[in-house]
Amino acid sequence: MDVLQKEVYEATPPVSRIAAKASVKKLLHPPSPAPSSSLDPPSREFYEGCYVVEPWSSTSRGTYGGDLICQGLNAAWQSVINRAAPTSNKTNNSNGSSNDGASFQPHSLHAYFVRAGSTESVMRWEVLKVSDSRNFANRCVLGYQSHNNSLVVTLQVSFTKDNCQIAKQRQFEQQVASGTMPKSWPVVFKRHPGPMFYQYRDNLHRLDIRTRYYGGHLTHGIPQEYYEPSDDFNLATTGDQERGFFVKINDDLGARIPNKDERDGGYGSNANGGGVGTDAGAPSATELIRRKYLALAYASDAFWAATWIKALGLPMGTTTAANVSLDHTLYFHDSNFELGRATKSTDDSNDNSNNSSNSDNNWLYLETQFVSMGNNRVLAIVNFYTLANDGKLIATVVQEMYGFVPKDVADKSRQLHDKVDNKGKLKSGVDAKL
Repeated sequence: MDVLQKEVYEATPPVSRIAAKASVKKLLHPPSPAPSSSLDPPSREFYEGCYVVEPWSSTSRGTYGGDLICQGLNAAWQSVINRAAPTSNKTNNSNGSSNDGASFQPHSLHAYFVRAGSTESVMRWEVLKVSDSRNFANRCVLGYQSHNNSLVVTLQVSFTKDNCQIAKQRQFEQQVASGTMPKSWPVVFKRHPGPMFYQYRDNLHRLDIRTRYYGGHLTHGIPQEYYEPSDDFNLATTGDQERGFFVKINDDLGARIPNKDERDGGYGSNANGGGVGTDAGAPSATELIRRKYLALAYASDAFWAATWIKALGLPMGTTTAANVSLDHTLYFHDSNFELGRATKSTDDSNDNSNNSSNSDNNWLYLETQFVSMGNNRVLAIVNFYTLANDGKLIATVVQEMYGFVPKDVADKSRQLHDKVDNKGKLKSGVDAKL
């Protein structure tokens, strides 16, 4: 924690903190004892976090799930960036080697949280190279606490080539112009955000703006409705309700990353997440896209789980009862979105980068639907929208949580439900149970 504090939080000039926290170094030799695996050595790689992952608050149990997901995703990504391209698709990079990994981005990941993480040691990541093809690469990642070899988290991550609608449209137009019949014709549709988006998009000043917890990396804008009991609350339809709030990444994604090569005697280019954006200069457009994905992964597990109490019709702060995340699925729909503060690359001519403007107003809208509660588990679907383009859907989270509903909370929720009519029945005649 002391190294993290000195090199990331107290760095002068400031660094890109989320990207720095996600940075990993490749281990040239398997750890001893090496985790068991039936795969041959060339089919797996080992990485170690440059910094410990952190709790989301000083009083929380374990470490923040978004921190684990972010660093584990980066470990998987490093094995893709330097992958050997399939024989039918090899191109030489600037070093003369054959790889095409820089053009790949994640489109989905599924994490299972096995046990609480610790700040006692950095994470060690075993990356299993499940498959590599021309358009997809799949990785299975096992995250161990390095001081005791305790398995903390597992991730399955799938990467695709050019997860970018702009690039796909350009490819299509080039094929048509050349007289080639395209294999796939572009058809795009997206879900639109609900009423709360339009109610607050141009009225962010009406939100409760909070920069608390998560190391100050995130600011949330919470509507007043979250602090009030729900009107006309109905247990039989609450799973159909969508509730939203706003989040902003407080990080300069274009800043440098601490140069780990110099500090620790040479980890190789992977120490800084691909060897770009270090003390040597500004990151490339490709690197900025990678940092946006990592920042979004970091934010994807933050705060919204605490709003489960609203699914029971009750205001936030009603109870201190906590829940824990069992798993976390994240779908990245497209690369074209803005996050963080002023990001400027060394390749501004690449219009696929969609670099953030100098505005500090790069908010996202999160719309949450708690679709199921029962058997001490809660399942939620969370959609992430940009404020630009009338609310563009850029990512979706599906997550299940485990926890207990205290009696006083259950009683208060039932009382709200009973106000639907004086018989405690829904007008449709269907009983509702808590």
